[in-house]
Amino acid sequence: MSEKFQTVRGMRDFLPEQAVKKQFIEDVCRQVFEKYGFLPLETPVVEEFKLLAKKGGGGEDVKEEIYYSKDKSERELGLRFDLTVPLARVVASNRQLPKPFKRYQISDVYRYDRPGASRYRRFTQADVDIVGSSSMIADFECIAASAEILQELGLNFKVRISNRNLLEEIVLCCGVEKGSVKECFRCLDKLDKIGKEGVAKEMRGKGLSESILKIIEKNTLEGIVDEIKEKQGLNELKELFAMLKKAGFRKFVSVDLSLARGLEYYTGNVSEIALE
Repeated sequence: MSEKFQTVRGMRDFLPEQAVKKQFIEDVCRQVFEKYGFLPLETPVVEEFKLLAKKGGGGEDVKEEIYYSKDKSERELGLRFDLTVPLARVVASNRQLPKPFKRYQISDVYRYDRPGASRYRRFTQADVDIVGSSSMIADFECIAASAEILQELGLNFKVRISNRNLLEEIVLCCGVEKGSVKECFRCLDKLDKIGKEGVAKEMRGKGLSESILKIIEKNTLEGIVDEIKEKQGLNELKELFAMLKKAGFRKFVSVDLSLARGLEYYTGNVSEIALE
């Protein structure tokens, strides 16, 4: 009896019919990214483990979530789990890169998650980033490029946008101590997973003020303007929304202050796209 081979658990083949569709989507991404002035970047699929362990302060625990190994020289390595960490390495080690540095990358990444429905250990990411600019134009271009791609593909979608500076100001105005802001963000970021009552219960357990939830429920720039003193985050959101409106994308975007993101590398405007 001949031996039968299958794909490794969590991996899949793309037969021609699927591969053609996948290639079409990637081609649309490339065309739109380049229309907005982004240039391609390629990075190795293998990175040093000490680099991969830096993201989010994961350290040794990251080994449980990635494809980790040692090479013949006993160097600790891992397969990249996203395209952001390699980008950070490229920028840090190539100081001569002109700023702002606008790049896109469409490549495979690997995560040692438990495979499930539509969840694979190898999948393709299409990333677009601008490094070295604090202008709202950078946020606009990334969101606009993403929205245009989804339009080209004929998909119904919504872009949720929040602002970390604004959310921090609201949290502080509600009596949360400065040192507890990030913990509060982690709670708020679970609103779409465990609901208002679940988040309120978690905040009470951590000694955090629940009054923030009433303000967040308003989810309009007008509804929160009287609640804050520092207007930086509010002005950033207003500027971004004005740009998106002028470019014809306003109907696709909405304010959602529950989009908090607890990790420290999220700053300024934060956005997330969901299909409807």
